[in-house]
Amino acid sequence: MKRNAGTSSPQNYGPAAASHRLRDGGRKALLRLNRKIPYRLEHILFAGIVGFSIGISAMYSRLMKIETVDPVGVGDLRRGSTNTNKSKRRSSSNSNKSKDRRRVGVLEEDPPLEKNNNHNNPGRAWGSEKGKIKCDQEVWRIMSYWNDPRSNRDRAFVSPFLEAPSAWINIPKAKRARYLSFEPDMGGWNNIRMQFEIVFVLAAATGRILVMPPEAPQYLLSKDQDRTHRSLQEFFAPFDDVVKTITTEEFFKREMIEKKTYPLPKDEETRTVVTNAVKSCDWRAKSDNSCFRLHKYLTEVADFVPDWHGEKHCLIMDDENWHRNRPGDTFNAHRQHIEKFCSAKRKPVYYNREMHDAPLIHFHTYHKDTRLLAHYYAFIYFTAPPIGNFYRRLVRDRVRYNDEIMCAAGKIVYSLINESIGRYFNGAGAEAGYFSMHVRRGDFQWPKMRLSAEEWHENTRHWLQPDDQHLLYIATDETNQTWFAPLMKHYKVRFLSDYAELAGLSNLDPNYVGMIDQIVASRARDFVGTYFSSFSAYIGRIRGYHSISGKRMFYSHPNYWNQTHSWAYPHSSYSAREYPLGWVGIDEDEEPSEKIFY
Repeated sequence: MKRNAGTSSPQNYGPAAASHRLRDGGRKALLRLNRKIPYRLEHILFAGIVGFSIGISAMYSRLMKIETVDPVGVGDLRRGSTNTNKSKRRSSSNSNKSKDRRRVGVLEEDPPLEKNNNHNNPGRAWGSEKGKIKCDQEVWRIMSYWNDPRSNRDRAFVSPFLEAPSAWINIPKAKRARYLSFEPDMGGWNNIRMQFEIVFVLAAATGRILVMPPEAPQYLLSKDQDRTHRSLQEFFAPFDDVVKTITTEEFFKREMIEKKTYPLPKDEETRTVVTNAVKSCDWRAKSDNSCFRLHKYLTEVADFVPDWHGEKHCLIMDDENWHRNRPGDTFNAHRQHIEKFCSAKRKPVYYNREMHDAPLIHFHTYHKDTRLLAHYYAFIYFTAPPIGNFYRRLVRDRVRYNDEIMCAAGKIVYSLINESIGRYFNGAGAEAGYFSMHVRRGDFQWPKMRLSAEEWHENTRHWLQPDDQHLLYIATDETNQTWFAPLMKHYKVRFLSDYAELAGLSNLDPNYVGMIDQIVASRARDFVGTYFSSFSAYIGRIRGYHSISGKRMFYSHPNYWNQTHSWAYPHSSYSAREYPLGWVGIDEDEEPSEKIFY
């Protein structure tokens, strides 16, 4: 074969030539690639850095920006639904500005919680605002812990227990109003309040009209000799927007007199006593308006009278099985939670058809065998965490002391904070604020908790670091102030009486003084309470509402000094103290737990 001139080199033909061309081409391609790699890496790295910066900037903007969003998950809690569509939630600020994590001493306050729309948490979501206090001084900024108005999502909530399950709807039944009546607890004010929260939650969850007891003397609330009888609602802010109420007198007029739903006693003397007692009653069996005889009558005519006891029973509100018409037929996961909640000492009682259909439920709670001396969140268990948290928020936002009490307490708190500014101790600048104690004396039934003033000082000095420049506010039922001399040696001690003129106590119901004491003590930097006292316990819950760490609360008895410093699930004795289950994480949809506590 004739070969062309100039192409006769063996390098251009055959396997060897092909191999040579391949190697040569590879070298040239590698050289070209080497020249381009620095250029391409530079662009890739630059693009990566820019992209990363943009991403970080966007994340920061999303975190810091207060977005105006539509009410999130309004439909999720309708009818008690627990299927929250998290994919539809818009990101919002995690700055937790809604939770007042400041210490009391800071006088410069955060802006009002107007249209608090920077939270995914349903309790502090769009539409909620920090509650105000009707007062001639702007005290709400450091005193308010509740929402008013509540969030749009909370206002749109509809309890799944308002109506009977679908399996029952076809049963013909006359439409009747459903009521819940009760007897105040036999103990002091905080035991009365504790039991009231239980019936309040049950009435709210089941849509019942709450029959308020007639005015009566309240144990240890008898400081006004001109007016010895009181109604429970006098001490609380209005809550009729969430629970309908009716007086016992109105209930009798409507159901006994007009509709004749329930027969009056046949015995004329008994009938006279009962009808006399519906407006105002006395705690004397032989009185012509005896509370006891009124209670006995209601117990006899009511359609359902629970035999529950706070230490022996727990009420289970299982929304899923409720609408399956199978109360008590709980899933394994729920059963485990219920067993933990009730413990081995209490019997679970499931909300069922008998309770729901009863037109009148009466709680015979003045009797010791059916006393509900337990915190509502330790007695009523909702198997759906979002529903349980909703009712914890409802108690926080609606079962609170009235504005007169909050206003007077707020003025004292402001005065204590201002007085503390500029004081010094141990050679260092003192933090603005004050310490507080609740020293229970009086009729306290736990003798081991009755300590001397010297013991109070000795048991607490390691936490409070005593110094004569430190302000110590003491809430107490001890009227002899010289009893506190051992504490006065080490602190600037203040009592409620020191602020009588400032707070206008002479113009207030004298029975408010205990509630005012509680509120003032709750806003201290550090608080020391009396174990087994429901008065001290409620101070701890209010501090929890304010997001003050439980590690800044102590008990005076050395065996119980750090009870609030770690997560504890409610246990017997349920009324001895409060538990973080009542306030930790209640603005969210998850079950309050130890991981949220820390």
